[in-house]
Amino acid sequence: MRLCSTSNPTAFQAGRQSPVTCQNKCLLSPSRKSCQCLAQNRATPSTGSSAPHSDVFVLDFDGVVVDSEPEITASAFEAAALRWPELFSDSVLDMGSKRAQLREAMRMVRPVLVRGFESMVMLRMLSRDPSCPKTLAAILNRWSEELPRALSCWGESSDELTQIFEAVRNDWMTNRTESWMALQVPYTGVVEALGETRSPIYIASSKAAHRVSALSSAVLGLDLPSDSPNLFASLLPPEEKKAEALGFIAQQPCCASPETRLHFVDDRLDTLLAVKQVPELAARWNLYLADWGYNTAEERAAAAREPGIKLLELGEFNAMLAPRARVIAEAPRPAAESQSTE
Repeated sequence: MRLCSTSNPTAFQAGRQSPVTCQNKCLLSPSRKSCQCLAQNRATPSTGSSAPHSDVFVLDFDGVVVDSEPEITASAFEAAALRWPELFSDSVLDMGSKRAQLREAMRMVRPVLVRGFESMVMLRMLSRDPSCPKTLAAILNRWSEELPRALSCWGESSDELTQIFEAVRNDWMTNRTESWMALQVPYTGVVEALGETRSPIYIASSKAAHRVSALSSAVLGLDLPSDSPNLFASLLPPEEKKAEALGFIAQQPCCASPETRLHFVDDRLDTLLAVKQVPELAARWNLYLADWGYNTAEERAAAAREPGIKLLELGEFNAMLAPRARVIAEAPRPAAESQSTE
């Protein structure tokens, strides 16, 4: 059965050729001759055991591995200035502290953003008063209703805004690569944990494959080609497509043993709840909500009460990936630094 059509068709087709496996029993694309197992495929390769793995991890990217919110917001500012220059010119944004206030508000509403262009809509909704409790609550609590209402009111279409937003991001990524990469920040200890893990890692993300691949190399030090069979990208809507990806991954050789523990870590509670509703997935996968990612206090509390979903802290996550490694913890700030106004 063909599960879905993504930007990475060789990595997400049930009807392709019989898979090949490496010594770690991870899936290889028939077109590839080298191992794509992220347990070994790094800028500085590490040696791994040829024995079957006891744990396999599927990780969301944004909000689990990398904090991409600064880049999303910065791209939204540039795209909004192109679409609505009268609202987002530098002269308007530099009045008082409006730009900083908008950045802060955008981070607050990031948990409900699914597709990149939505950040433009959020930014415009917040532009009149970034600290307005009513607007913030409307976005956080009723985004599925507020988004189409705003587009209709402004005479905009999601397709047009998507084209503008993606063009801005692609241009920035291609022509100002260093500054674009600098806005993508890996969470504390994750790079070290990924570098030490001996478990196969899959990435399941709504992000485009070429962006995940570029960031994995530049920010994480991982060799993850955009057509890697360990990368499942452009999974939209995430509730449906990530569940399909998990079903597909569970059938692969590295997951074949009933003794192998399968772990799925995401920062969206709705995605985890959707996976939990599929009996065969709920029976096979351990589900975790990343409490350091893009979710609200209410969602974290709901996850803590939900049977079958574990609320996961960042330190626990790093220790799960590399239980024998020394995971670097974030040092407490010096007292003088804590008083900084930056």
